[in-house]
Amino acid sequence: MKPKDATTESPTDNPAMLSDEQRSIHTLRELIDPATLSSLRGSFSSLCGCSLAFFDADGTRLDTVSSSSAQADVVDVERDDFSVPVIWREHVLGSVAVLESCPSEQAQSFARLIASILGIFCRQEARIRQRVGELSTIYGLGVLFARTADFDEALNIAAQRICHVMQVKSASIRLLDEATGELVISGLHNISPAYLHKGRIRLSENPIDQAAISGEVVYIEDARTDPRVRFRDHAKKEGMVSGLCCPLAYRGKTLGVLRIYCGVKRKFSALDTELLQAVASLAAAAVFSSRLLAEARDAERLARHLQHAGQIQRRMIPAEPICHPKIQFGQVYQPSLEVGGDFFDYLDLPKGNVGVAIADVVGKGLPGALMMASVRSALRAHAQSVFNIDDIISRVNQHMCRDTLVSEFATMFYGVFSPDGKQFTYCNAGHNPPLLLRGEQFSELEEGGLVIGVAPDAAYLKDVVELQSGDQIVFYTDGVTEAMNYDGDLYGTERLRDSILRHRHLEVVTMTQQLLWDVRRFAGLAEQADDITLVVASVQ
Repeated sequence: MKPKDATTESPTDNPAMLSDEQRSIHTLRELIDPATLSSLRGSFSSLCGCSLAFFDADGTRLDTVSSSSAQADVVDVERDDFSVPVIWREHVLGSVAVLESCPSEQAQSFARLIASILGIFCRQEARIRQRVGELSTIYGLGVLFARTADFDEALNIAAQRICHVMQVKSASIRLLDEATGELVISGLHNISPAYLHKGRIRLSENPIDQAAISGEVVYIEDARTDPRVRFRDHAKKEGMVSGLCCPLAYRGKTLGVLRIYCGVKRKFSALDTELLQAVASLAAAAVFSSRLLAEARDAERLARHLQHAGQIQRRMIPAEPICHPKIQFGQVYQPSLEVGGDFFDYLDLPKGNVGVAIADVVGKGLPGALMMASVRSALRAHAQSVFNIDDIISRVNQHMCRDTLVSEFATMFYGVFSPDGKQFTYCNAGHNPPLLLRGEQFSELEEGGLVIGVAPDAAYLKDVVELQSGDQIVFYTDGVTEAMNYDGDLYGTERLRDSILRHRHLEVVTMTQQLLWDVRRFAGLAEQADDITLVVASVQ
């Protein structure tokens, strides 16, 4: 219901116009227990030799007497007409009455003193109850935020409870969207849909919110006339007058604002401000924790997806070397992340030919893995139907150019061993040249062209190498030669050559593992930023 105009209400008519102490006071009955009144009554009787009675604001007898005596005492009081009201800040809580005709001045003085003491007791009791209520509210909100599964509803409940404990008309919690600069409503109480849809609240357009975001608790004396309030007409229609705007801050970061409004003009006490700040801090901590929890859930979900993607990708990588009557193969594949951008593959081609491909796409993680799958699919599709290796690479390049951006490309080496193992035909599209070891001498397989995925009309050349028994070809990606130790030194091609020479007499699978261990010993515990792929082909 719409609040009355402030000019038509007295402080006792509207709780919002009372102090924080007065808002908790109703009657003497609610604040003083009967045992205390009975004790005062007995002490008075002993000192003054006459009876004393206590009455609530509505005339009800409060101290412990029988119903008949209470009625008689009321009659006596009305006949004698002597009583002292218990007053606190013009608010009548009840009265103290001397049950004797023409009581002595001493009795009257003691009655006045007792009435004054009761007023002090009431004030202290009101303060205690107010503080207990505020602490209970804060504790309850802490429990609510810790246990709730519906965070939006928790913020609505927080707004409702702050309205109740502070006796204000309405409250809202707005969180700052840093991307748009908008303060988005996240919790509210007693705010109409019309007011909510008045327009977007942008931080740059609202000096009150700007001050609150900077850490200040802002007092609004009258939202209907305050020039800092952007929607003054809407505030007037909503019945919003005095208010406070408090920052929602946690660990030095302000996440939003908490606003409260009264239906009349009101001065807020320091305790009001402290209470609002306490609730705002709880809400801010809850918002922060909720966001961390959401991020953790998203990260967990992404990790599961990456794990599944890694499993799928590993099924694309040969688990075992391909069989060839004259060539033995060894292999190592270690992505730096759950999924990688490196790949190698064996192709079982017609007439006993065996293809070997190794590639490194730009990027790592899921984007790299997707590009890797695309390159692998294109290579397999064209290798089965096209004879010339240079034509195969050209078609894979055109496929990549159609499906990728300019910044997305891959290096790839593809070669085919003849059935008798005496010839190796290859094309190198910008990849690290494989090392051919014959005797004690190395040669690099460089013939080819540009990386794939950049220029659709790029031309590629092929080359044919005549192989001999004992020859070894080591295919690798740059994750091997660019492995880095803690001193920032790269493993490099020379160390790789030395490692090949050192382990060349081993069985090919063992040799491949030893090449990997040499890289690992060099890098130590330094984190590696790239995938590592090694394939060794040994001619029998």
